Amino acid sequence: MDMTTFEIDFFELAFLAEACIPPRPIARAMFWQNLTSKYWDQMTEHERERLFDWMNKTEWYKKSLEEQEDTQVFHARFDPDNQYLVTTDFNGKLEDNRAFKMREGYYIDPNTSIQEKYITKINKL
Repeated sequence: MDMTTFEIDFFELAFLAEACIPPRPIARAMFWQNLTSKYWDQMTEHERERLFDWMNKTEWYKKSLEEQEDTQVFHARFDPDNQYLVTTDFNGKLEDNRAFKMREGYYIDPNTSIQEKYITKINKL
């Protein structure tokens, strides 16, 4: 079955995100996780910052941030002050990776960390 792609504007996305702040039922939780793993790449820097600011003005988000790992991951991913350019050397191949810091490591996306032994340089963006 083919899936149709729908476009929504930033405000529709932000309202939807606000309605899906964890903890929520599975369908809303999947959307929330997609914000950090899929939709983040589709947003401009400005949209990422606006969504981050929008969520941080929401009391439910602040409460969720204290208790919910998915919210903490979103926060780490979208925080403009938590963005890095991490250079790695893997088998002699240098590569720059856009990353964010989470827990004690650097991540390219919520499920992909950069192994410390390959990191040669970290620059805050």
